[in-house]
Amino acid sequence: MFTPFLRICLGAFLVDFAVMIFITAMPFYVYSQLGGGAAMSGGIGAAQAVCYALASFGSAWLVSRAKNGMIFAVAGAILFGFFSCLFPMSRNPHVCMATATIAMASMALVWPALHAWVGGEPDVHLRAKRMGWFNISWSCGFALSPLAAGPLFDHDYRLPFFALTGLCAVCAVLLRSLPHEKDHYHPASEELLAARAGHDRASEAHLYSAWCATFAGSVLATVTRNVFPKRIDELVASGELRFFWEDAPAAILTADAATKYSWLAFALGATTVLSFFILGRTRRWHHNAAFVLGLEALVAAAFWALGTTRSLAVMSLCFIVTGAFAGVTFFQGVYYSMADTGQKHRRAAINEGAVGLGGFAGSLVFGYLAGRHGMAMPFHYTPVFVAAMMALQMALLRHGRRRED
Repeated sequence: MFTPFLRICLGAFLVDFAVMIFITAMPFYVYSQLGGGAAMSGGIGAAQAVCYALASFGSAWLVSRAKNGMIFAVAGAILFGFFSCLFPMSRNPHVCMATATIAMASMALVWPALHAWVGGEPDVHLRAKRMGWFNISWSCGFALSPLAAGPLFDHDYRLPFFALTGLCAVCAVLLRSLPHEKDHYHPASEELLAARAGHDRASEAHLYSAWCATFAGSVLATVTRNVFPKRIDELVASGELRFFWEDAPAAILTADAATKYSWLAFALGATTVLSFFILGRTRRWHHNAAFVLGLEALVAAAFWALGTTRSLAVMSLCFIVTGAFAGVTFFQGVYYSMADTGQKHRRAAINEGAVGLGGFAGSLVFGYLAGRHGMAMPFHYTPVFVAAMMALQMALLRHGRRRED
C-alpha cells in the first residue's frame, strides 16, 4: 500500500496535471471559440489569479482553525473539477470568466493544506528533502500536462476540460485517505528545536524577501501561460514560426498552435522539476540571496528576447530560464514559510497568495499592454520591472536581518 507521503505526492501530481490542462487549453479556447485575443485571455487569467490570491489569504484563517484541513483540500479539488468542466459549455466571455475564476479560487483550499501537511516534518533537512520530492511531484504534473492538453484541444476543444474533471475525482479520493498531520509526524524534541534555532532565525530574516521573489517569479511564469500563447498563435497563423533561423518554415510549424505551445510549456515545467530536485538535495542555496538575484537577471534578458524572436529554440531557452527562476523562488518561499511551525499553514497560504497576486499582475498588465501596443512592447520593458523587484527584495532582506539581530 502507498505510504501517506507517496499518496500526497501522487495527489499533488494529479491535481496540478489537471490545473495545467486548464491553463494550457484556456487561451486557445478564448482565441478559437470566443473570438478574443491576448487581452481577453490575460483578463481571464488575471481574474483567476486575484481570486486565487484572495481565497488563499482567506483560507489561511479558515483551514488553520479546522481540526483536519485536508477536508478542505478534498472539497477544493472537487470544486475545481466541477467548474472547469462548465467552462467550455458557454460562448459568453463573462460566464467563462466566472466559471474559470471560481474553479481557480477553489484551489486555494488545496495547496496551503498540502504544503502545511508536508511541512509538518520537524527535522529541517529531512523537511527540505520531502518538500523537494513533493514539489517535484506536482511540478511533473505541470510539465507533462501540456503535452496532453495541446493535442487534446486540437482534436476537440472540450476534451481537455472533461479529462481534468476525472483527474480531480481521483485526486480527491487520494487526499481523503491521508491521516491527520499530528498522527503522522512526531513532535520536535527540545534538542532538535535548539539545534535548528539559528537556521530558523535566518529563514525568518529571508522570509519577506522570499515572498517578494515568489511574486516576481509568478508574474513572469504566468505571462508565459496566459499571454505568450497569442504570440505562438500569430506566428503559426502567419507561417513565421521557425525552429531556428531557417528561411522557410517546416510544414509541422504551420498548424496546431496549441501543440506547438505545449512544447514550450513542457520546457518550462521540466526545468521547474529539475530545480526542485536540486534544491531538495542541496543546502548551499539556504539563505543565499545572490543565487536568486543572479537568476533574476537572466530571466530579465530572457523576456527581452521573447519580445521579438521567432525561433522555437530561442523561446525554449527563455522558457527554461523562466522555469528555473519560478521554481527556485517558489521553493525558497514555501521552505522559509515552514520555519515557524505554529504559523506554517498561514504562511504557506501567504506564499500561495503571492503566487496569485503575481499571476494577477502579470496577466492583467501584460495582457493589456500586448493588446494595445503589440506583443513585443511589454516583453522589452520587463527588465525594468525585474530591476525594481530586485531592489525591493534586497531592501526587505536588510529589514529582515535587522529584525532578527
